[in-house]
Amino acid sequence: MKKGHLNSTYLTPKAYRSPAKKKIKATVPGAAGLDYARERNYPPYYFGENYKNFAWCEDEYFIYETNLNFTLSESERAYLVFEGVDYEFDVRIDGKVILHKEGMFTPTKIDVTAYNVNNSLLEVVIYPIPKYEKAKKKNSRQEAVASCKPASSYGWDWHPRLVPSGIWKDAYLEIHGAAPTSLDASYRLTDDLKLAEISAKVNTVGDGSFNLELLAPDGTVVYSTVKNFTDSSEAEVSFTLENPLLWYPVGYGEHPVYTLAAYNDEKRVERKIGFRRVKLLRNFDDTNPTENSFPKTRYAAPATIEVNGRKIFAKGTNLVNIEIFPALMTEERYRELLTLVHDANMNIVRMWGGGFINHDSFYDICDSLGIMVWQEFMLSCNLHPDDDKYLSVLKSEASYIIKNLRTHPSITLWCGGNELFNSWSGLTDQSHPLRMLNSLCYELDRFTPFNATSPLFGMGHGTYHTLFDKREASSDDAGLGGAIACEKSEEFITVLTRSYFTAYTEFGSSGCASPEYIKKYIMSEEDYNDFSDKNPVWVAHHAFSAWNSDSWARPCEIGYYFGGYDSVDDFIKKSMLMQSISYKSLFEEMRRQWPHCSMGINWDFNEPWPCAAGNSLVGWPCEIKPAYYAVKEALRPKIASIRTYKNRFLTGDKLSAEVFILNDSDDELSSLKVKAYLKNAGGNIPLGEFSSSLCPARSNEMIGKFEFVVDSSLDNVFTITLEVEGHGEMNSHYELIRR
Repeated sequence: MKKGHLNSTYLTPKAYRSPAKKKIKATVPGAAGLDYARERNYPPYYFGENYKNFAWCEDEYFIYETNLNFTLSESERAYLVFEGVDYEFDVRIDGKVILHKEGMFTPTKIDVTAYNVNNSLLEVVIYPIPKYEKAKKKNSRQEAVASCKPASSYGWDWHPRLVPSGIWKDAYLEIHGAAPTSLDASYRLTDDLKLAEISAKVNTVGDGSFNLELLAPDGTVVYSTVKNFTDSSEAEVSFTLENPLLWYPVGYGEHPVYTLAAYNDEKRVERKIGFRRVKLLRNFDDTNPTENSFPKTRYAAPATIEVNGRKIFAKGTNLVNIEIFPALMTEERYRELLTLVHDANMNIVRMWGGGFINHDSFYDICDSLGIMVWQEFMLSCNLHPDDDKYLSVLKSEASYIIKNLRTHPSITLWCGGNELFNSWSGLTDQSHPLRMLNSLCYELDRFTPFNATSPLFGMGHGTYHTLFDKREASSDDAGLGGAIACEKSEEFITVLTRSYFTAYTEFGSSGCASPEYIKKYIMSEEDYNDFSDKNPVWVAHHAFSAWNSDSWARPCEIGYYFGGYDSVDDFIKKSMLMQSISYKSLFEEMRRQWPHCSMGINWDFNEPWPCAAGNSLVGWPCEIKPAYYAVKEALRPKIASIRTYKNRFLTGDKLSAEVFILNDSDDELSSLKVKAYLKNAGGNIPLGEFSSSLCPARSNEMIGKFEFVVDSSLDNVFTITLEVEGHGEMNSHYELIRR
């Protein structure tokens, strides 16, 4: 096989039939906007308000062009392959349109054998960014409603209005003789999990034969056959594998992955395949009072993931786009971020419906690390239509996505999209886009669960602040110097202790990036010191007016917990501390609610560009925030833990705490001895000694209580420490606030 990348490509912006303007060198894979940024010496798009330089790109046609020059032998054929073009486009050869297509995730393959020897002009014409004409608000995410582009690109509370387009994946000319050209596969495990029934479909061209092999994780060939083919057909091969090695999420077993390959001397195609049986089970201890009485209704949506018969507490995070421009999403960045997810003791990532479908390497890494993937389709926070055009594109895109990803064992749950059963979306489970997606997932990947959206009845989304606001507070309530604000609010941890949801699939606590980060990636020293919702740079990078006037920096919270702040540096220091304190207490409380609660998935893990403040644990491109380490500590498999019901105490308050053993491991824990201390500038004050009786695997045990009065001798930030005799890895530390 010969493969020639389209790297001698030029780019022209022009109206579709108007005279061409200046041509520039194009980067493939890439983005039209990035090529023009390089040509025009735009400053970095992530600094200040420079992202606005790209606004003109939305309404332009862009034309990629290059020459096709190739020679074929009698037995060879030539194909143009575009792995991903964003979004609506024509392919023209010598001025003739040979393909019109809409959709950025489904690859395109065109037989161009007829152009053998010709010096033909190849053009890819990218249409302007699609915008829903009836959107109530211009330049908003509502304009994404009628396309399958990621809605976040149109502007979100952590993403600027910067909508990319162009050839974002590899594009090349492929020449070969008779060969297997693509490989699709699916499998079914018998109920006892001891036999995998595998079905492979191989598309071919020409007349010849190919080898089909299944390789075990160690490279051993465990199945092999030779298949003849004629007349460019689809060859089907079915076989069984006895006692397959089963894939489990991290903390529950190993993560073996097989390789299925079809090849001959001309070409090799392969895909990863892992064997697991996933179910989504009802949370049986649901105490919905209407469930078993009249008038009756349905119970809360099933929310417990079961893999190979093992019930999982899904502890993890929402991943958003790792870049604004999808061509910049690299395997190295995926590995860096997913390793951090793994090392934070997480076992699931929710791929949220407002973002991109990742490159294949993302799912390969999740497979190898044992990270479950909750994969959503490209619907989010909009009333997506049921007209034939939209449904046709959605069906094409979704069908490819399911077939391409279904043998990745990490794909644990399909989901129609984000927050669709809400007042701002308006879809229902009768809406045609969701009925179609459910049908496709059943047809193409029957044994992977499907949810129409998140949240469903019984699940919780939000809140995204340390305080649960009973009113919306303006940032004017807590200016520099710090007036007390939000005193009528309640702490989110307090609300959570009396909540009873089956899953928390989004929840968060906002915190600032560090001063060094902000001044490196976001703004000048002058802008940094002008910290207010009147400064457009702070606003652009989501410190203010991202969601409401007080998001995401939250001056009112600094007033509530600390009484104010003295400088921008002081504000940021306190903000980072509160994010760490809050996330730790929230994750541990969700663990305490197992088995009724079976998911704790925070919003969010990362960002696609530099945010001055937000819910993320890791800033762009991969800057770890202090809250990451607090979450890592909270999600250790075995820990001693306290429930304090709130994180701020006024002088004179009584602090009452319950001591728990949280055991998310296969070990049975018994006869543990735990000592609690109040650590302060004056030294360690004993708070009590506690003994556990028996804490079985995958369970929790409350082992005692203590209380004391918070007096003025305590530091404004004081610490409670739990020490487990003989098990230092289970020790825990809790910073709390005295006002």
